Amino acid sequence: MHISKAVKKQKKSYRLFLLSMLFLFFALPIIVFLLGKTTIFYTSYLAFLEVFILIAIFAVANSIAIDFQCSNNKLRIRTGILKSENVILCDKVVLVHTEGKDENMEMIIVTTVKLRNKFMKPITKSFFKKYPYVANEYRKIKILKPEELYYFTIIKHGGLLKYQLLDLVYRNCVKAVYTDLSIENVKIARGQLEI
Repeated sequence: MHISKAVKKQKKSYRLFLLSMLFLFFALPIIVFLLGKTTIFYTSYLAFLEVFILIAIFAVANSIAIDFQCSNNKLRIRTGILKSENVILCDKVVLVHTEGKDENMEMIIVTTVKLRNKFMKPITKSFFKKYPYVANEYRKIKILKPEELYYFTIIKHGGLLKYQLLDLVYRNCVKAVYTDLSIENVKIARGQLEI
């Protein structure tokens, strides 16, 4: 399946999930009150279910929400419902890697500038343990420029829209090194491969 069809299918399934959860949210109290089950047990159980329905809606909406744009050499990525912004300079990106497939893909971007960005973290040994493939590529880059400090960010939110983000990063961050896994995902984003 092409990525554009998969994105449309994901949006459609999200709308269906949202409609079904909203139907349950409004139908359950109506059914309880129409049946006359207004004891403390039923109302407390109903309140418990309503809270979990709201938590489920928030969690799914938070995992899918992503907004990104690139202008003036700055890549702005806003993830989650609260739209926390991550700003990355395109010229300073040195490595792009992806882990996983489909909605569970994680995009790892390594850069040389932090740029007053709370989402950029310095590279540590725990990062190497979690992402050994990136560690090999990082060592190759570190040999070329040993004096530079490197930072990374991981983008987990966005579902299948991360493929479009990866394509945008590929078009604008021309100085970066792309791992084999990220190249495969770029091909999927451009429609050369199917999911």
